[in-house]
Amino acid sequence: MAKDNKKIRVLEVVSGLSPEGIGTFVLNVFENIDKDKVEISFALATEYEQFYEDRLLKQGAKIYRTYEIGYGLIGKVRHFINLIKIIKKEGPFDVVHSHMDFFNGINLFAAFIARVPLRISHAHINVDKKYLSKLKLIYNSFMRCLIRIFSNKKVGCSIGANIYVNGCNNEKNIINNGIDLDKFNVEKKKKNKNEISFITIGRIESAKNPIFIVEIMNELVKRNRNIKLKWIGVGSLQKEVSDLIGRLDLNNNIQLLGKRSDIPNLLAQSDFMIFPSKWEGLGIVLIEAQAAKVPCFISNAIPKEADIGLCTILDLKDSAEIWSENIIKSIENMSYKKQLNKNLLEQYNIKNVCRKIEIIYGDE
Repeated sequence: MAKDNKKIRVLEVVSGLSPEGIGTFVLNVFENIDKDKVEISFALATEYEQFYEDRLLKQGAKIYRTYEIGYGLIGKVRHFINLIKIIKKEGPFDVVHSHMDFFNGINLFAAFIARVPLRISHAHINVDKKYLSKLKLIYNSFMRCLIRIFSNKKVGCSIGANIYVNGCNNEKNIINNGIDLDKFNVEKKKKNKNEISFITIGRIESAKNPIFIVEIMNELVKRNRNIKLKWIGVGSLQKEVSDLIGRLDLNNNIQLLGKRSDIPNLLAQSDFMIFPSKWEGLGIVLIEAQAAKVPCFISNAIPKEADIGLCTILDLKDSAEIWSENIIKSIENMSYKKQLNKNLLEQYNIKNVCRKIEIIYGDE
């Protein structure tokens, strides 16, 4: 594809550039890809200013906007039409790499119309069917058909995510959510040695099980008032969470810190991570936490690939009281102290991940 030593031109299609999950991943790729080989631009399906936007623009990234897909069917149709126009006007692009899960089918249909040679569907989620309505299951099946027709490369952040979105069960097609390992190799910076400091990172949405997090903290604090939680993220359930924190008199124990760019430092101040998600494609923050040597208490809904040695897995079927009992027991008997698998961690090194992506982008 990169003939005559020309750069491979790639358009990354994303719903936004927030500091969680996909936004962090595409930022890491942009900053670590070999820019002598690959030129990356972005198409955003939103009209709102994004967290990482200025940072990317200062590094020379080109950012285009399609339309706000949150505006219902009209927004999605305009996004589709504008994406075709952007690809044709700003191209030619050698690759369109779509990171919008089931909506990848629509994005890659647009890329097909615009005659883009390599069209990549990247899966970032894996949801248990029990959480989905019949209408959502029908929608997913239809979109999966579009992905099958219009993509010619299907990749995922985990095997489960690739099967769920793309219907692809091939370990070779896994692209690990790479991180800059050097940023997370930081010295511990605990401010109060009497506190047991927890952290959770992620959007305050149903998938992250935020109400359950508050309930777990409530049970933990009953056992030890010195347990604190730093909560990084925003979302549609933020007010509900904040109200519950107030009703349970946990304002001194739970800090809602919103969006933050100093995640490595916050992890360095933390003793443990709590992460009881209902579903995840992978959970990139778990890789970051373990890279920072922070033990993690996670749900059994998290893909096994996210455990690189420092995770204690707890059952989502159990109550908040049982979770807290197991967490306290693990802390007291120090069973959380496990060995980080450095070989597995190295697979998430963004430099290694980018070399794999460069090979994929170079495929005909």
